[in-house]
Amino acid sequence: MHSNDTGFYGRWILANGQAEAAGLGTTFVAGRLVAPHLEQVTGVAATLGGAFAAVLLGTLLEGVLVGLLQERVLRQRLTGLRRGAWILATAAGAGLAWLLGMVPSTVMELASTASPGPAPEEPGALVQYGLAMGLGFVAGPILGLAQWTVLRGLVSGAGRWLWANALAWAVGMPLIFIGMDLVPWAGPFALVALALYLVCGVTGLVVGAIHGRVLVRLLSPRHIRLLAHQSHGGRRG
Repeated sequence: MHSNDTGFYGRWILANGQAEAAGLGTTFVAGRLVAPHLEQVTGVAATLGGAFAAVLLGTLLEGVLVGLLQERVLRQRLTGLRRGAWILATAAGAGLAWLLGMVPSTVMELASTASPGPAPEEPGALVQYGLAMGLGFVAGPILGLAQWTVLRGLVSGAGRWLWANALAWAVGMPLIFIGMDLVPWAGPFALVALALYLVCGVTGLVVGAIHGRVLVRLLSPRHIRLLAHQSHGGRRG
């Protein structure tokens, strides 16, 4: 990796760590604040309202902040990147991922509301982490899908970005689950909030390190020139 690539790679990792800490971390902190109030409200409306609030916060906080900080780094390499395009794409992907991610828990909660009874036993930690890995492998490409529509017009081989996100979040999602198990939930709110920001920040650094390796290759002059050559050839044909 050339020195320029190393600098870009480092900035990309840092941007992802900062963005996930601020965006996803604040989403979790906000959820922690409103959780006691939501527990006092029951019924279908309360369940759907909580799910909608989670999707909205995930889109506005995580999606927009991640898109903003990633775009700042990307524009250092992709001069043709239209300002704001990456932010909109990232927010759209985050919104879709949050929406699909909230479906299972919302359906289960609605089912338990309709048929009250003893809560089902939670699976063991290893099973949860395995499921989290599978969830990340599916959610990663969903997060990156709208971003791919932006990249494919600027670099060749942009489809690899979807696989990069799948691998990155297959690692990142279990990290979030493991981190949540380590949060001192019974402690003071300030300590809980600090732990949540730390978990999300570390996850962002790891995710950025994984898909950032692929991104550095995608943004090489060879891939940019190849796309320009293909486009030029298409126009000539």
